[in-house]
Amino acid sequence: QTCALPIYPRIIKTINKLEKAFVMLLKTYDVSDINVRQISDEAGVTRGAFYSHFSDKKEFLEFTMESLIQELLKPSLKDSADYVEETKHENAHQANVLSLTEIFNHVAENYQAYTVVMGSDRLPSFNQTLKKRLMEEFEKFADYYDDEIDLGGFPFEVLSSFYVNGIVGLIKVWLEKGMMYTPHYMANAAKQVLDSKESVKANNLKLTDFFVV
Repeated sequence: QTCALPIYPRIIKTINKLEKAFVMLLKTYDVSDINVRQISDEAGVTRGAFYSHFSDKKEFLEFTMESLIQELLKPSLKDSADYVEETKHENAHQANVLSLTEIFNHVAENYQAYTVVMGSDRLPSFNQTLKKRLMEEFEKFADYYDDEIDLGGFPFEVLSSFYVNGIVGLIKVWLEKGMMYTPHYMANAAKQVLDSKESVKANNLKLTDFFVV
């Protein structure tokens, strides 16, 4: 279990230093080759400071991945009630949609970190964890709208896996290629492939309506 999110500015500053140091080290080393001493030295803090917040490297790694994923998804996940025109809203705000514009913009703004953790194979568990989190949001979306979604005769597991792997893979390739296209272009390209719309009626939903502009 990862440590709770710190609330004191000094603690936040120390943990941010450790996270940035870890990402810097990943540019050169595989995650298995990085130890606590290296992370602490790169961050300019003592090992005692590291161990005052994390019990070991594994806990630190889990916390760092969760932090990066949270930073990526927090601005990208939007309340579906703002995008899906429903006739009933008793249970509104129970599901999210994913803004393609926001997710590509955030990756671009923090490209150095995401190039390392997503665009390289030095931290393969990051992309897997991101896919798992996106799948959880996808499942909430599908569960909430349930019978109103037209799956085209395909199992939800097949379609959702295809779309989630596709989006994460698209971001990964974009980073690998040095982001040769703008975030705006990538978001619109993904939008066209997924046939996403700015809004849709609840009785005319497709699974791709989880993705919005």
